[in-house]
Amino acid sequence: MKVILNALFIVILISGCNSKNIKTDIREDSDKTSSGIEKTSTNLPYDLNKPTATYTLPEILNEVSGLTFIDSAHVACIQDELGSAFIYNLNNNSIVYEHKFDQDGDFEGVTYTRKSLYILRSDGRLTEWGNFNVQTGGKEIQHTSPSIETANNEGLCFDSLQNRLLIAGKSKPANNKSERFIYEYSLTKKEFKSKPAFRININELEKVALSFNIEQKEYTKKGKLKPFNFRPSDLAVHPITSDIYILSAADNLLIVIDRNGNIKYISKLNSDLFPKAEGIAFSPNGTMLISNEASGNVPTILTFKFCPIKN
Repeated sequence: MKVILNALFIVILISGCNSKNIKTDIREDSDKTSSGIEKTSTNLPYDLNKPTATYTLPEILNEVSGLTFIDSAHVACIQDELGSAFIYNLNNNSIVYEHKFDQDGDFEGVTYTRKSLYILRSDGRLTEWGNFNVQTGGKEIQHTSPSIETANNEGLCFDSLQNRLLIAGKSKPANNKSERFIYEYSLTKKEFKSKPAFRININELEKVALSFNIEQKEYTKKGKLKPFNFRPSDLAVHPITSDIYILSAADNLLIVIDRNGNIKYISKLNSDLFPKAEGIAFSPNGTMLISNEASGNVPTILTFKFCPIKN
C-alpha cells in the first residue's frame, strides 16, 4: 500500500496545469550553430514564481552543482567538491544511495541517458558510468578528456534527438570574450565535435534581454556599471518542445533557445527562490526541476509544472 501511495504522489505532482497543490510533508508553494540571436517568442510554459514543491536538501548537498532525472522517484545529484553521485528520493525527501566515481574534484554537471550516467568536471573531462544502477552504481567507469577552448565548464545535458551530450562553457573561449560556447559530444561516435553546436553572443543577448525588460543594473564597488554578462551554470533539453533551457546562476538568468540558437525567452530569476540556481532537469512529461546551492541558506530542488502555451 505504501508503494502505491508513493507512486500516486509522484503522478499527481507532475500532472497537468489545472491540478491543485497537493498537501504533503514536503513544503509546497501556492545540429546548427547560430552566431546571431533573434527573439522568437515572449512566453514560457512555466510560472517561475510558483513552484509546485520545494525539497530541502541535506547539508552534504550544500554545494549541489547539478541534478538529473532518473525515474519518477529518483534524481541523481552531484556536488562540486566530492566525486560521488547522490541518489535523492523524491518520495521521502532523502538521500537513499551515494555512489563513488572519483576522488575529490570540481564536478559541475550530471546527466542520465537512460543507460549511462555522465558527470562533467569543470576542465571539460567527462566521466561515463555505463549501465548505471540506482542501487549499486556499477563498475563501468571511463574518463574522457577533450580539448576545448573554455577553461571553466559547468553545464551538461543529454540531447536524445541527436544522441549527443551538450556541454556549456561558463567562461569565455580564448580570444573571444563576447561569446559563450555550447559544445557537443557524439554518443554514437564517442567523440567531441571540433566546432561548438551553439554560440551565444553576449552583445546580441543583451539587446534581446532589453525587449524582455531585463537591464543590467549592478555596479562595482567603485560605482561603475557592470557589463552585461552570461555565465551558464547548467542546461537541459525540454522533452516535449525540444527547446534548450540554459541557467546562469551568477547572473540570475534563465534563457530558452530553439534548435537554431534563437532566443525564445529570457527571465530574471527571483533571488529569494533561486539564491544560486546551479542545476536544471526535466521529467519525461515536462516537469522542470531546478536545484539551488545553499548560498548562505539551505540547498533546494524546486519543481514546476509544464503548462503548454495555447496558440
